Amino acid sequence: MGLTLMLMLATSAYTVPPGLAGVGGLQGCWRVSGQVQGKDSPSIARGEWHLGRRYFTLHLRTTGSDSYEAAITYVAGEKPQAIGSVFSDTFGGLYEPSLGLGKLERDGFVQRYRFPDATYVNRFSRSGTGWRWTITEETKDKPPSVFADYRLRPASCRGMTFDY
Repeated sequence: MGLTLMLMLATSAYTVPPGLAGVGGLQGCWRVSGQVQGKDSPSIARGEWHLGRRYFTLHLRTTGSDSYEAAITYVAGEKPQAIGSVFSDTFGGLYEPSLGLGKLERDGFVQRYRFPDATYVNRFSRSGTGWRWTITEETKDKPPSVFADYRLRPASCRGMTFDY
């Protein structure tokens, strides 16, 4: 008991930085409509805090015929508005491009994932009671193009399951 009390007293109170707090606007469950590479991709999503609001995870799973699931874990960056993330999905494990860096913006936030052949810019913007999530592919030799465009609308969490 004594050691636990000492650790509790020695640990300073944690305040969620503004960047990470902005990501927290995705807390709850979402019905997702939109397209990936021009193909309809109906999905569900759930956002939740972990470890005393130090980490936030957004889960995404398709509900259509193409099976796909992702978990994006967001963390605070070095500066108050900065946000880092790790993007894990059904295509593979951790590797350098899955590490995103970004920041809080006026109506949402942005994350950039740098792959050898392109950068994928993930932009989340408030849209009414929901969100718009666009992923833009930026290559050196072509103009930017929309890779994915989603609309997230509030939904009940009942029956939503995720493998990750």
